[in-house]
Amino acid sequence: MDHLLSIRVFQRIVETGSFTQASTHLGLPRSTVSKALLDLEAHLGSRLLQRTTRSVTLTVEGAEYYRRMARVTASLDEADEALRGMGTAATGRLRIDVYSSFAHHVLIPALQYFRAEFPEVQLAIGISDRPVNLVEEGVDCVIRAGELPDSSMVGKTIYKDRYVTCASPGYLQRHGTPQTPEELRQHHPLVGYFGAATSEVWPLSLRNKGSHHQLSCFALYSNDSAGQIAMLAAGLGIGQTHRLVVEPMLQSGALVEVLPDWNGHTLPISLMYPSAKRMNARAKGFVEWLGRYLKREMNR
Repeated sequence: MDHLLSIRVFQRIVETGSFTQASTHLGLPRSTVSKALLDLEAHLGSRLLQRTTRSVTLTVEGAEYYRRMARVTASLDEADEALRGMGTAATGRLRIDVYSSFAHHVLIPALQYFRAEFPEVQLAIGISDRPVNLVEEGVDCVIRAGELPDSSMVGKTIYKDRYVTCASPGYLQRHGTPQTPEELRQHHPLVGYFGAATSEVWPLSLRNKGSHHQLSCFALYSNDSAGQIAMLAAGLGIGQTHRLVVEPMLQSGALVEVLPDWNGHTLPISLMYPSAKRMNARAKGFVEWLGRYLKREMNR
């Protein structure tokens, strides 16, 4: 029995919830995956997984073994990565997933600088507001906006952003600029956002000293953050989005801030990766570069 291979197979079955997905991800025949698990269970003298035609679940023994082995394999991966990286620049494929507006308005315009610093990294970018399964889709890390979920992933906040209320200059010329939250609510169509995974509508939030208004009666809303910004730029109404994302449009005049004395709430921009998986040198390089870039751009 190849002990390490059997452990890797067991971990991948647990993480993907499927023998078929595990075999695809590992590039092994399904029969090899099944035999590796049977060999591991025989070696340990314990059943690690309960299998049915519809699901795969951990036994008590399997859960404990998975917890212990996750630490062991993470240390092995870290040692491998350190040795491969000695004396060399970061190389190879880095798969990340980024929410839509950040990808289109922040990351893609900046990629020329990342490529200049890390020319040997092959960057594969998934662009979506919908959560992804990092293990099944082979994603190294994701960038998301909002509070970190209580999950098996490790989160690192790379930037603290604030919502800004804005509209196109053309819209404001046609319909006027609201001076109060109440005027905004009564006389202007709102352009909003709803969650791609949950369909939860995110209210427009305005704070000034002790006053707080939440508006959620939207004329239009999108589950794609870049789509919402496109609606605002097209002059369809007034909305609220991440200042980090639209700052270039505010500076160029493509969008105009509305109710500047009424602040939107803050939210963290975070990078997340699986807790059982150490961040590789390519991902570390990307995160450090992105942190430097954001700090420089937002302090201009």
